[in-house]
Amino acid sequence: MFDTIRKLFATILSTLLALMNMLGILPEQSDYFVDTTVSYHNEQAGSADALITLSANADGVYELYWGNEKGKKLQRQVDGNTYDYSRFAEIEVLLGEGKLDLPDFTAIPYGAEYILVCRDDIVVDRLAIEDHKVTPETESTYSFGVISDLHFNRYDMEDGTDVAETTFGRSLQFFDEFGVSIVAMPGDISTDGEVEAFQTFNRIAGEFDFPVYTCTGNHDLHEKYRLENWQAYMNAGVYGTEKKDGVLNVSDNGLDFVYSADDTAGDVYIFLSQTSNNYGMLFNALLTDAQLDWLAEQLETYKENRVYLFFHTFLNAPSGNPLMGAGNLVNDLGWSYPLFYTPGASDEVRFRNLLREYDNVVFFSGHSHWAYHMQSLNEHLNVADYDEGGATYVHVSSVSSPRTTDGFQILWSGNDPGMSEGYLAEVYEDYILLYGCDFVNSELLAYAVYRIDV
Repeated sequence: MFDTIRKLFATILSTLLALMNMLGILPEQSDYFVDTTVSYHNEQAGSADALITLSANADGVYELYWGNEKGKKLQRQVDGNTYDYSRFAEIEVLLGEGKLDLPDFTAIPYGAEYILVCRDDIVVDRLAIEDHKVTPETESTYSFGVISDLHFNRYDMEDGTDVAETTFGRSLQFFDEFGVSIVAMPGDISTDGEVEAFQTFNRIAGEFDFPVYTCTGNHDLHEKYRLENWQAYMNAGVYGTEKKDGVLNVSDNGLDFVYSADDTAGDVYIFLSQTSNNYGMLFNALLTDAQLDWLAEQLETYKENRVYLFFHTFLNAPSGNPLMGAGNLVNDLGWSYPLFYTPGASDEVRFRNLLREYDNVVFFSGHSHWAYHMQSLNEHLNVADYDEGGATYVHVSSVSSPRTTDGFQILWSGNDPGMSEGYLAEVYEDYILLYGCDFVNSELLAYAVYRIDV
C-alpha cells in the first residue's frame, strides 16, 4: 500500500514540476530527483563492466550518456567533423529503482569523465567517473573498419535505388574520415552471387585508397555464383599475378588469403571463405578439410602476431543455451536466427577447436544481421570469449539492413534503409577498441564500444 501511495505521489509531483518548468518557474534539472551508483566489477582503467543503479522520484526510462570534462555529452572531433556518441544505456525505473549490468567487454570511451543520466533530454544526474577508471589518453597505432552483409540487389529505397549503393559508399566515406588502413568484411556482398554485385563492389571500393577485403558469405554462393567472377572483381590485388603489397598467402582454392601491410603494425588479417551455403545437417560442411588444414597452418605461422579472422557464419555458444552466443539471441517467444553453423558437424568441431588454441585471434562474423542494441536480449551478442581461452568472438551487424526484434515479436524486422551499422576498430599496443558505428546518423554507438585485450 505504501509503495502505491509513494508511486502516486511521485507521479503527481513529477507532473507538477514539469508544468512549473514549462512555465519557466523552475530550472530544467528540477523535474526529477535521481541518485546514481556504479559498482565496477574490476579495477581496469577504461572498463565499463559495472552494475549501475538508479534511485529516482519518478518511474520511467532514463538514458545514460558519457560526459566530457565539462559535464556535457561526449563528442568526438576528427578532421573538423563532429561525431556524437549515442546513449550507452537505458535503465527503466519501477517503484523508484532500476538496475542494469553492462556487458562484460563494454568500454569507457576516450574523453569520458562523467556519467550523465537524462530524462526527456534533460540531465537529471551527473556522476564523475573515478580517476582510476577513466580511459587514459593514448595514441592508437592504426585503425581499421569492419562492415558485413552488404547484399547488393536485395533491398531498395523508396526511389528504387539499391540500398547497398548508398550504405557501402557512405560507410567507406565514414572510415576514410577516420583514416583507416583497411576495411575488412565477413561476407554477403550479393543476393544470389550475381556478377553485377561484385562489379559494383569493385567500382565503389576502388574510389578509396585503402583496401576493402572480404570472404564469401552464404548468399555469395547462391545459384549465380561463379569463382571466376569473384576472382575478377573482388579483393583487388589479391588473386591476380601482380599481387598488392601485403598479400602474404593465397590458398590453393583461389579464395582464402592472408594480408598484413606496413600500416597494420604487424597485425595479420585472414579471410576464410565458405564453400557451401547449406545449413542444418551434420554433413552440411561449410569448410573443406583442405581449408581447415590451410587455416591451421596460418594460425600456427602467425601465433606471435595479432590475428583478425573473418568468416561469415557465427558459431553457437559452447555451453548453456547454444543460441545465446556471439551472433545470435532468443526472444521471449523463442525466436532466433536459424541458420547457424551446424553444431557437431566435423568441420564445425575442428574449426571451433582451432579457435580455442589461439588467444591472439579475434574472430569476426556476420550473417544474422542483429542490430547492436539487441544485446539487451543477449549480453554476449556482440562480443564474447566464453571464459574458455582462445579467440574472442565478435558479431558484426549489417551495413544494409540490421535486424531488430522484441520480447514477444514473431521473427524479426528488417531496417533498410533506416539503419546501417559497423565497427571502427582502433588498435593499441596490447588491446583494441571497437566503436559501433551508425552510418545513417554519423554517430558512434556508445552502447557498442568494447575493449578486447589481445
